[in-house]
Amino acid sequence: MINPHLIKKLTCVVILILATLIGASCGKARVDIFHDAGENWDYPKTVAILPFSFGPATEENKATRLILRKVFFNYFSYLGYNDIPLNTVDLKLEPIIKSGVAIQDITNGQLMKALGVDAVIRGHVLNSINFAAGIYAETSIEAKLEMIDLRTDEVLWDTKHSELDSSGIATPSLVDMIEDQAGFYEAREAYHQISESFALKIIEKIPDPASLRHKEVRLPQIISVESNIKGNSKLFPNDLIYVSMEGESDLIGYFDIGNFKTRVPMKEVSPGLYTGSYRVKTTDQIDNALIVASLSNKNGLTAKKFYKKALATQKNQMLREKNEN
Repeated sequence: MINPHLIKKLTCVVILILATLIGASCGKARVDIFHDAGENWDYPKTVAILPFSFGPATEENKATRLILRKVFFNYFSYLGYNDIPLNTVDLKLEPIIKSGVAIQDITNGQLMKALGVDAVIRGHVLNSINFAAGIYAETSIEAKLEMIDLRTDEVLWDTKHSELDSSGIATPSLVDMIEDQAGFYEAREAYHQISESFALKIIEKIPDPASLRHKEVRLPQIISVESNIKGNSKLFPNDLIYVSMEGESDLIGYFDIGNFKTRVPMKEVSPGLYTGSYRVKTTDQIDNALIVASLSNKNGLTAKKFYKKALATQKNQMLREKNEN
């Protein structure tokens, strides 16, 4: 008869080994910057994110390129560029693509003429995986992105990054493990979540001309945004989401939790330091929500800055009650 304690011990060892191997395969993103983004930078004012192309390895999961592009656009829109809506970009490129030219083969000259923008972001999804079996589950995306200044044909930055989520490994309890794996079977949602992590890491590294633009239009200055939301921690009802913002003094501050809760007021507790909080309710549905702080002056001009370190996500309340009972 097999010793159940031995089985349990061996299982734990396997889990720890797998977790170590998986953890070594992802981390911080590397973005290579090819242009000085100093005070004299003639940064591109208008930027279009082109439809992402995909490699042979993603033939069966080609929809991931659509998800990653949309998620990346949502985060990129918080930077100091004038971004063009994705549907507008697609409509303007449709005649070229219909003529038989692949998106990756459209020249910079054609793009400038068709889109009328200063720069574009090209994306290519190299690989994508969504898999769950037994105690193991993973979702991953590997992609290349680059930003090109169409005025000079110069590559401003590029990156090749692989993002992986293995939530089914070494979870605290069997119920949590089942819950995590069940989520992986919803492939679209799993790819959306991994795209969030992918985009956040890239956005954090790429040049942001927001400070230069603020000087031009005299927007309020936001120095930093912090929150008690960390890593992959999940929120429970009655938990407190705390946000602090450092910026110009004597202005109006507030923050948003995605589209779920907007304009949560912030109080200036000392010159230039604003704080605010929101307590999670049982009926709330907070899923990968971006925390964005805003600062407005008396003329109605508003600056925004998002919290880069984590997304607000609420744990499933029904499963929590089951665990407690």
